[in-house]
Amino acid sequence: MRSPVPLKIPLLSLCLLIISISHTSAKVITEINSETGLKSWGFIANGLDLKFIQRLPDQTRGFFLGRGFTEEQANDIATQCVFQTVAKNTQSKPDGKAVSIDLSQWKLVVNGKEGRVKLKEDWKKQWQALENTDKKVPMPAQIAFRWSTFPSQQEFEPGGDYNWGMISFGLPPGQHFDLQVNWLNGDKSHSMMIKNIQCPEDN
Repeated sequence: MRSPVPLKIPLLSLCLLIISISHTSAKVITEINSETGLKSWGFIANGLDLKFIQRLPDQTRGFFLGRGFTEEQANDIATQCVFQTVAKNTQSKPDGKAVSIDLSQWKLVVNGKEGRVKLKEDWKKQWQALENTDKKVPMPAQIAFRWSTFPSQQEFEPGGDYNWGMISFGLPPGQHFDLQVNWLNGDKSHSMMIKNIQCPEDN
């Protein structure tokens, strides 16, 4: 598993890539875990194997309570539609190309309105605003959050390179949404729309 590598794409190149996006028509794979009842959504297309697995808010609360967050802080994270996310480059060496993901380029659609993923950088800004208050988030807790959440930008090399981590979509428990996933396979841009994903319910 590689460490996150920031993407360095010139603005002009990015514009050209966005214009030439290939809209993928691969089948979305939806599953329900027979033991937990948790649902997952995913696909395999154009070098990328991507899967989103529901995390119960109680799972996420417990995880972050054990890493230095207060009950209020852990609850704030847990109730913002958290999914465990797994990504892998399915191409083999030596002919395969690197696959690059930038979460800031993904789009959420809720009731016809577009939104975006709540990035770990967004959480950092939120916590920085609390720095001089009694609701300050301890730095060790922030570091634990950073390491347990999916990188905002990452490049996966051919030959099975992969990573996993939590992504928060910033939506309330039980909310349904569509997600447009954009990624690069080498210098080619691809897009996949996953319909009717459901945020985990808070029981």
